[in-house]
Amino acid sequence: MLALPEIAVVPGVESLSDLLAPLRQLPWGSWQAFWQSELFWDRKFIIFLYLPVIPLLMLLAGRNLRWAIVVTGLAFVGYVFGAAFLAFWLASCLAFYALSQRFAIEVRRKDVWAWGPPLAAISIITLYFVLVHTLDNIKLGAAANSWLLAHARWLYPLGYRELPWEPAWPGSNRQFFYLILHRSHEIGTAYLVMRMIHYFSEIKRGTIPPERRTLLNFMAYVCYAPTLIQGPIERYNEFNSEIDTCHERRLGPGLLVGLWRMGLAAAKMAFTLAYYGPWLGRLGMFSKDFYLRPGEVSSYATLFFAIHLQVFGFYLVLSAYWDFVIGMSRLLGYRVVENFHWPWIARSLSDMWRRWHISMSLILRDYIYFPLTRKRWNGVVTAVGTFLICGIWHSADGNYVVWGLVMGLLVAVNQKWSRWMRDLDRRPQRRLSAVRRAWMRMQPLPAVCSWLLTINVFMMSGMICLWGQGAIGVVWELIRRPLQWALQGWGITLEPLVLEKWR
Repeated sequence: MLALPEIAVVPGVESLSDLLAPLRQLPWGSWQAFWQSELFWDRKFIIFLYLPVIPLLMLLAGRNLRWAIVVTGLAFVGYVFGAAFLAFWLASCLAFYALSQRFAIEVRRKDVWAWGPPLAAISIITLYFVLVHTLDNIKLGAAANSWLLAHARWLYPLGYRELPWEPAWPGSNRQFFYLILHRSHEIGTAYLVMRMIHYFSEIKRGTIPPERRTLLNFMAYVCYAPTLIQGPIERYNEFNSEIDTCHERRLGPGLLVGLWRMGLAAAKMAFTLAYYGPWLGRLGMFSKDFYLRPGEVSSYATLFFAIHLQVFGFYLVLSAYWDFVIGMSRLLGYRVVENFHWPWIARSLSDMWRRWHISMSLILRDYIYFPLTRKRWNGVVTAVGTFLICGIWHSADGNYVVWGLVMGLLVAVNQKWSRWMRDLDRRPQRRLSAVRRAWMRMQPLPAVCSWLLTINVFMMSGMICLWGQGAIGVVWELIRRPLQWALQGWGITLEPLVLEKWR
């Protein structure tokens, strides 16, 4: 059996001393060993390096503010991700702008652009990600690759100092071009694609007036550093309207809100990095054996909490980042859209996606799901297709593709069920309608059951993204053990899932 702790009331905790153990074991007095490495363990949190620029931006307004956003945003990209990526980013943005200007002319040909936003969205995602992944997978000869790695340190100001978010240099098996574009979802390219889906679609709809489609407005929109790396995904018109008037909101309640959100982000990060993460590690939830052989984990509660605690930890990290971005922007008077709205109170998957990563969900809804629905596509096909695109947008690996298919099917089932329930409410004479009315009179039990089902389904599907096949093994084990207990009198044996490799 794996040496994983049994769970009584709280996982891995038998006394008050156990609760504080992760905090006592941290090297609090070491900047390089703890503070620097832990603060920037997740690449997205390099946005903290942009904070000293905010007082400068607070002195500017209108056109001057836009120029400052562009210059400081490009400087941030170059300093953090290197000169090579800066060139790629600038070339991509200018190319998208040139294409949008041409698109605004060609879009009048309704016979060509009859499919409008869905076609534009799929085309942009496909072409750009093909480009990124092609460059990402260029294989150079060993000699050429070693020479570039040895003589191109100037391309990476931070890499030269060997800070923790930078990739490994000579001695690793990484390719030079891979180091420029690796993990596209965490260097802004994925969010640039989503912004372009919105931008091109709104040009098709005619909602962006020509006077708003200037190069300066466009570059400020794609180069605003706080939201550049991982969102939220702003709408073009709303962004420019906020920038035009943000100087009027820099003092008063907005300033206090900004400081409060940044303080909340710091508290979440400190809790997650200094305590929550180490606690999960003590439970063995980052152990390879935990996911390869979940059948050997003796505690059913450990398996159950492994899914819920890890997905909630993922939420803490994301919400901390977006709290910081929102707070930083509020200091400028810029009201960034909220990306979470109490997701843990959702009572259906549809409701969950109205509360989780809201800016992304609205882009997918407005430019992919709704247009396909208006084309009278089958509801199941539309939901699965939308979430499949969402999965590919996150990452083209198998984990997210499988997650997209699973989540799309689950949302489609949820929608079918909701429509059936509404139909029963409209036909009170039906026998099943009476059963439903009797069940609904038992509140809050129906609401609690809906909530529990939603949270557990969302958590278990979310684990597919994080741990791939390993998560499937854990989920199967959670289902297998109760079934095995129920079927033991019949002599039926359900074998646990054993994996040779995962992810």
